[in-house]
Amino acid sequence: MGKGGKSPAAAKKKQVVAAPSKRRFNRAGLSVALQAAVKKASGRDDIGYEDAPDSHNKLMLEVPITERAGYPVVRAKGSVDPATWASQDGKKVIVDFRRHVWLPDTWGQGVKATAQIARSKEGGSGGTYTVMIAPDGKVFYHRKPAEEYDGKAFSLERGFNGQVRTAKLQAKEAVQLARMQIKDLTSSSSEIGTDSAKSLFQILTPAEQKRIAKPSEFHFCVVSARRASKPEGIRDIFMVQSQLMEAGVTPTWYVDADSLKDYKALGLKAVIGGKLTPSRNKALEDANRLGKVCVQLSDDISAWEYRHGKRATEKTDDAANAAHAAAKRLIASPVAAAQFILAKMRSMPEEKRAKLGGVYMLGSCARAFSSEEFVHQNFILGDFFVVDKGSKTRFDANMTLKEDYDFSCSHIREHGAVLRCNRMTLNVKHYSNHGGACSNRDTQGVKERANIAILKQKWPRAFHKHPKRQNEVVMRWPNDGDAEGKFQTKAVKAGSRTAMKKAVTPMKAVKKTHTKKAPASKALPVRKTSVLTLSKKASQEYIVARCKKITGRRVEDVVGKLKFTGSSGQEKTYGLADLRYDLHCGYLVAKRA
Repeated sequence: MGKGGKSPAAAKKKQVVAAPSKRRFNRAGLSVALQAAVKKASGRDDIGYEDAPDSHNKLMLEVPITERAGYPVVRAKGSVDPATWASQDGKKVIVDFRRHVWLPDTWGQGVKATAQIARSKEGGSGGTYTVMIAPDGKVFYHRKPAEEYDGKAFSLERGFNGQVRTAKLQAKEAVQLARMQIKDLTSSSSEIGTDSAKSLFQILTPAEQKRIAKPSEFHFCVVSARRASKPEGIRDIFMVQSQLMEAGVTPTWYVDADSLKDYKALGLKAVIGGKLTPSRNKALEDANRLGKVCVQLSDDISAWEYRHGKRATEKTDDAANAAHAAAKRLIASPVAAAQFILAKMRSMPEEKRAKLGGVYMLGSCARAFSSEEFVHQNFILGDFFVVDKGSKTRFDANMTLKEDYDFSCSHIREHGAVLRCNRMTLNVKHYSNHGGACSNRDTQGVKERANIAILKQKWPRAFHKHPKRQNEVVMRWPNDGDAEGKFQTKAVKAGSRTAMKKAVTPMKAVKKTHTKKAPASKALPVRKTSVLTLSKKASQEYIVARCKKITGRRVEDVVGKLKFTGSSGQEKTYGLADLRYDLHCGYLVAKRA
């Protein structure tokens, strides 16, 4: 007997419980939970297993066998009822939650317990077998004998309908599991996590809640390509499609011409959009024509998550991680996420009301708990964003990658701000999925560098080389708003053009020169003796007041000397950044004295 009176077999069974197996439950969903249940029901004490989480067991019992992937796609006339499936030795076969990609429509797939044999070892990982069942109920353990019995070879083509149905069922299952797990983590059914839309909207203020738009006011667009013919791609497609349909909206899929037939074959509402940026622009134009808000999504998002909690008390990783762990977690629907972001955007001050909103750019927002919950001059990720009605900003058709960086900058320039929610994140497959934007990348990084060069040419003061990641950039919108470098000296602009050439042709060694350049922060955009006069009226009263005090005076008598009242009521000194802003916006014009 083992410690505490337990048998060696029981001790062995306990030892196999480990964190990696819990991750298997999350990845494989109910199929692994079913195997654990079959092992437990077998009564064998020579195999090790771990009970599935309560959420998996509950849902597994709730799902009828007709809604499992292993159930025949088409029940052949006179076929055996899957509820009575059994092996030749009389062992019960349970309909599986998975299905082989090549299994024909009239065949089924199940899971059965194995018998203990002389070679069985204590604590072994076996105990179940996945089997194929012919329409007449005959059970097969291997593909080749099953093909011989059927009379035809099994193939991806014959299994296609089964994979489409499997994708739909597994997508629905994944969403249900996520919500059940969140519900288990909360202390009561009324807390954050039980009702995605209601719980998310409770975070908004009463004034913001009045600005929640109806789902019918949105045009949901999924930009995709070349993913509707492979099992993995089909599963991802229906992961997005099912979440939108469940929330009451039917999305439009914008794809390339060659892929249109495949997407329509899945029953999707698909149109030809072209490549990446043309598809994005067509989606914007269609939304504008329909008079709706445009929401664009990637084709491989499995979850929208919101963390609601207090900001970290210190700007350290430990404090941020602690705040993130203490925050309540909410799995939101894509529709509720779009409604939430739009309500926040429409509640911003009119003079700087964002027309573009989005989510945090990483899979975890733990580090963001050290900063503001909403920021307004930052990068908006292209995987999921909301564009309000009235925006005329479009994507640069010359860009094939990093187009969302340019789009973010264009919106900040045109509207003065964007809105990024630093507590909302996505579960997205980056870089590895077949098709979509990721296919535009190349192993040498040439396309990445070419697109970075475009960014630096258009926004020389907003983009900087990433300190750790090759062929990546960091976006920092300058405090004076001059991201395009309009008020920089010729020397600084020449340096930007040189940097762009280096980005496109990085293989050639370029000798670094240490020519002294006039820093933009110290360079006046106009002559210091120029006279400043009013040009147009600003929307903010404090800017109107300061411009009235400035008109008719020379630059050298104003910069660093003039006192004015800021937006918060505090007295400030008129600086170079203020001058740049007023000239850039056209509130003031400079004329030679």
